[in-house]
Amino acid sequence: MDRRRIQVSDEESQVPREESRRRRRKKAITSSSSNSMDQITVEFVLPTATRGGNSPDTLQLDVAGNWTVEQVKAQVWMKAVTSNLCPEFYQRFSPDHCILLYQKKGNVCEIYDKHQVFQTLDCIGYWRALKKDVGRIQLAVRPQPMQESVEYQCYLNYLIGYDVTDVSNVHDDELEFTRRKLLTPRRIELSDRDPKLYSMDPWVTRKPLPEHLLSKINNGHILVVIHVSKASQTIKVSIDDTPTQVLASFFAKTTNKRALLGIPDNVCEADFVLRVCGRDEYLYGEKPLQNFNWIRQCLKNGEEIHLLLEMPPDPNLDLVRKEDWAQVDDCTGVAGTHEQLTIDEKDHERVFTISMWDCNRKFRVKVLGIDIPSLPKVPELIVYIEASIFHGQQLLAQERTTSKTFSEEVLWNCWLEFSIKIKDLPKGALCLSGKTKSRLLYYVNLLLIDHRSLLRQGEFILHMWKMPEKSEESSSSINADKLTSATNPDKASSMAIAILLDKYCYPVVLPKSRDVGRDWGVGGEEAEGGERGQREMPNHLKKQFEAIVGTDPLHPLSPEDKELLWHFRHECMRDPRAYPKLLGSVRWGKQEDVLATHRLLERSSAWDTSGLDVGLAMQLLDCHYSDSQVRSMAVRKLETLEDDDVLRYLLQLVQAVKFEPYHDSALVRFLLKRALRSKRIGHFLFWFLRSEIAQSKHYQQRYAVLLEAYLRGCGENMLQDFKKQVDVTEALQKVTREIKTMSADKYDVTPQVVFQLRQKLENLQSSGLPESFRVPYDPGLRAGPLLIEQCKVMASKKKPLWLQFKRADTTTLSKDPIGIIFKDGDDLRQDMLILQILLIMESIWETESLDLCLLPYGCISTGNKIGMIEIVKDATTIANIQQSVVGSTGAFKDEILYQWLRDKCVSEDKFQQAVERFLYSCGGYCVATYVLGIGDRHNDNIMITESGNLFHIDFGHILGNYKSFMGISKEWVPFVLTPDFLYVMGTSGKKSSPHFQNFQDVCVKAYLALRHHTNLLIILFSMMLMTGMPQLTSKEDIEYIREALTVGRSEDEAQRHLLDQIEICREKGWMVQINWFVHLVLGIKQGVEKRST
Repeated sequence: MDRRRIQVSDEESQVPREESRRRRRKKAITSSSSNSMDQITVEFVLPTATRGGNSPDTLQLDVAGNWTVEQVKAQVWMKAVTSNLCPEFYQRFSPDHCILLYQKKGNVCEIYDKHQVFQTLDCIGYWRALKKDVGRIQLAVRPQPMQESVEYQCYLNYLIGYDVTDVSNVHDDELEFTRRKLLTPRRIELSDRDPKLYSMDPWVTRKPLPEHLLSKINNGHILVVIHVSKASQTIKVSIDDTPTQVLASFFAKTTNKRALLGIPDNVCEADFVLRVCGRDEYLYGEKPLQNFNWIRQCLKNGEEIHLLLEMPPDPNLDLVRKEDWAQVDDCTGVAGTHEQLTIDEKDHERVFTISMWDCNRKFRVKVLGIDIPSLPKVPELIVYIEASIFHGQQLLAQERTTSKTFSEEVLWNCWLEFSIKIKDLPKGALCLSGKTKSRLLYYVNLLLIDHRSLLRQGEFILHMWKMPEKSEESSSSINADKLTSATNPDKASSMAIAILLDKYCYPVVLPKSRDVGRDWGVGGEEAEGGERGQREMPNHLKKQFEAIVGTDPLHPLSPEDKELLWHFRHECMRDPRAYPKLLGSVRWGKQEDVLATHRLLERSSAWDTSGLDVGLAMQLLDCHYSDSQVRSMAVRKLETLEDDDVLRYLLQLVQAVKFEPYHDSALVRFLLKRALRSKRIGHFLFWFLRSEIAQSKHYQQRYAVLLEAYLRGCGENMLQDFKKQVDVTEALQKVTREIKTMSADKYDVTPQVVFQLRQKLENLQSSGLPESFRVPYDPGLRAGPLLIEQCKVMASKKKPLWLQFKRADTTTLSKDPIGIIFKDGDDLRQDMLILQILLIMESIWETESLDLCLLPYGCISTGNKIGMIEIVKDATTIANIQQSVVGSTGAFKDEILYQWLRDKCVSEDKFQQAVERFLYSCGGYCVATYVLGIGDRHNDNIMITESGNLFHIDFGHILGNYKSFMGISKEWVPFVLTPDFLYVMGTSGKKSSPHFQNFQDVCVKAYLALRHHTNLLIILFSMMLMTGMPQLTSKEDIEYIREALTVGRSEDEAQRHLLDQIEICREKGWMVQINWFVHLVLGIKQGVEKRST
């Protein structure tokens, strides 16, 4: 007991004010402390039975509320031994041989966490609600997995691309702990899931129909062609009709044609559903037609709406395999409150767990030494260890060892004492860095408070991550990688650091902060009831406050700003826009400030009652905010997002999981829930996670746990689909790599190589390639067999495959094959990001009734530098158009593009429509590429369709990170608006034209609309900043967006600025033409097949 008392005693005398607060606190908790020591009577049903008896043995035990689960189990075991119950069992095995189970609402729940304080268990509250005097817990022998379960786990591991059961690289049980905990939200979601709705997963939106689409509808009615067998019937329906009403109209109109259409007399409209011809996309439910995205897409593209009448899919195909795990206790991993855990006013003989808030000594760590199998080739021979404590990006404390000569083993054996006290430690990380005088060499993080809220104790040997060289590809993701709490799995060759943390006689736990504010002082004036803390802001400071709140997310806060925000925190809580700034001003290394913040968040209703601001909620999920309450609050806001918007922001939300301190979080549960609810979201979540698992060793385990939780609930149908897609991807990757070794030349592809490819594809097709598979970038589309004679190798450095597949769905009306470029060797995540931002820009413009005809083609990363890109039909590069007429000099012929477009249009009417589409799409891409700083815009990565839709591809250089040629920037203009583009708009030189005037108006409207969403764009890029994008490595990269959107200027100034950029493009268009000419002469990426590579 002496040791424990010494460890948790105060090291310094307290100031009088703190003493008085302590006395007040003691009074406040007297009643609760007596409750916390209450005995809980429990009947334990044992795994043994007395000889000759049929019923199991039972023991009744009075359990102290502050015992841990492990101690309770030990007490039961001891009582069984002393009672001489089945000695051959209890003396042979240890308590760990058994698990604890209890019944709750018909479900069997396991009490999983051995460190949990007994009185915080979910079953205790459940028994109290039922007014049970004696609880009942079953002690059962720990079950061993059955062979069938082991095989199923191997199957899931194959789909995940990682063995989620491998715990060789963990220093605690968080991985297994999270796997078990995620069973509960999964079961809840599955029990609430509508099987019929899930099987069809209608893709709908709640957003009002944009005006530009309304104008294409005649008196609110549209024509729909419904196909039955080989016949069809066209009917006129209202855009406000639901699919059920459409079916009723169809059956009413075809009453006398049922035999002709092959519809039996004994069925009615309720027996059928409507599916899009050629796609796995259903119109189902009680939403009006105008809310279905497929209907909107047809209206936008001017296409007929063709639907198929068929029986609904069988929901039994989506059956989920029953788990052989018991559901874990709902409160698993939850600590008690400080009142329950504090040693104040308690008999020390009955203390089994200590509250961190009773630990008033400074935190310290003993650095024992480092060990490395082989020294790196660096000239620096002096090394030291720097230990830092972070909360998010906020540095709370930092210490370092002395410098020593760098050898294979360096020993320090010294304590580093930090300026922060143990009681003030938030859920942050201890970052250990191996440094030389000039740079960081190695790093590793250890969460000081584990996933159960327990303070780490004892010795740790941590395998460190090597800091990549600037030339290494992994250097671009270092910002995110440095946050990981995972250790290096490559133990054989990585540097290991040995540290020692203070050991205590008992677990030391961070208490729950909930309820704390009501019972004891949370920092001065808050303790008095809160009113005195709610200072009214003087008028002269209100303008300053508004100015601070109005700044964009990149604007740094001065110490004075932070002080003002914290001083008037109650005022801040009334305005959700101020939350990121206020929370960035909290001193997370001060317990009183953290508790005051939690109390404010719990009591404020402004956040929940305010309208949804996606950017604001997403901002609180970036790397600056580690507090679980803050992040949960942000997720709570995102709960209101419709599926359409979840898909829109899914890329960033998946990346934001990296910024969570622990594997289990509100964000992880949100993603799991929404994926289990919608097959479409689930499909993309699968590929986004699988791609990260393959490319990011630092976060493999976290993403693997989430992906496994999803796969265990998505249903058999989806699992089979994923297996087919993974099989196809792996088979094609093998072929691509074989082709690469055969054709080492940078660009040329010989007929022999193409012949070899086709032979390999033929062997693949005959030896087990799936007959059909969902296209990863478009899950509504199923690809069938390869059209081998149309496949080829593209003349590019990475030798991507140009593949053509037959459409698998026989109901399709399209004769075009499905074209896919399969790439190995390029990270497509940056292209995915840009294409996603283009979709978000398109939705912003839609709210302003602007249709800028963007063409964000399908693109998805499916693994480590592998992925697929959609081949856009009837499209070619500007370079190919220029070359096909007069060769390289085509870059200077203004009329070539105009003439090509006219030749492709069968009538003057079609040509004028193509010119208009060109004008709008050119305007959209001019504004988008300018705002995003998309560089390397040569004539081989700008394309055009035969209907006049201009679009850009290959987004390797963004945010102003432009390529240079012989040391000179190749980007002479803000965006591409060359003389040949202007010629299509009916203008040249300084002349104007109605089309050009319209183009300018469109650009200005689009630009000003984006300016209204500056914060959202900055936040979306900020969240990707740390995730491995080669062009996204520093805040300066995102500064580009602020400058491009003229942040801080008026609307008139912004409009003038954009018009000036258009003029610069007109004046310097000839310079771009020279660039394009050089590009053609040098033969860089020549020909139509180079696009998208």
